Amino acid sequence: MSAPLLQRWRALAGEGADALGQTLIQAWDEPHRVYHDRTHLIWLLDEAERRAALIEDMRFVGYAIWFHDAIYVIGGRETDGSVWPDNEARSAAWARAAIPDAALAERVGHVIEMTRKHHEGVASGDAALFLDMDIAILGQPWEIYCAYAAAIRREFAAYHDGAYAAGRGRFLEEQLERPRTFRTDVYERELGEQARANMRWECEEMRRGRMVKG
Repeated sequence: MSAPLLQRWRALAGEGADALGQTLIQAWDEPHRVYHDRTHLIWLLDEAERRAALIEDMRFVGYAIWFHDAIYVIGGRETDGSVWPDNEARSAAWARAAIPDAALAERVGHVIEMTRKHHEGVASGDAALFLDMDIAILGQPWEIYCAYAAAIRREFAAYHDGAYAAGRGRFLEEQLERPRTFRTDVYERELGEQARANMRWECEEMRRGRMVKG
C-alpha cells in the first residue's frame, strides 16, 4: 500500500504536493527495480529517523532520499540505442525542477549527482551522512549483504555473467582500494570493517565464476 509512504512524503513536502509524491512512489515501484525499489527508499527514510540526532537539516536529507534514485534506468540507453543522460544527473535535474526552495533544490541536486561516485568530491555534515546512508548496505551482516548482491545481479539480468562481473568487480575494487569505506566516522566505525569483508567475499565469488544469485 502506498498510503503510509505518501503520508511520509506529506510530512516532508506538505499537503499540496501529493501529485508529485504519487509520481515519485510510482517511479520507485517500477517493475525492473529489485534493490533500488521502495524497500531501499523506506530503509533510508527509517535510517534518517534513526540518525536524526546527527542531522542538521532533515528537509535536505529527506528530499535527497526521495529523489536520489527517482530515475533508475538499467543500462542507460533508449530503445533506439541512443544514450541516456546518467540516472544521477536525471534524478538531480528532477529534484532541482520540483523542489520549490531553489537553494535547497540546488543542494539536493548536487548531492544526488555525487551518488554516481560516492567516494569522489568533498562532502561534510548532512551531505556526508546521506552519502554514507545510501551505501550503508555494504556494511550489513553477511546474509543481508548477500540478498543485496543477488538483487543487484537480478537488476542486471540482461547482462551475461562475464560482463556483469567485470562491471561489478570494478565497483567493488574501487571501494576496496580506498583506506576507508565511509566518509563519516560513525558509519566507518560501525560498518567499515564488515563492508570490506563483504566486498572481498563477493569479489572472490566472482573470481571463482560464482555469481551471487540468492
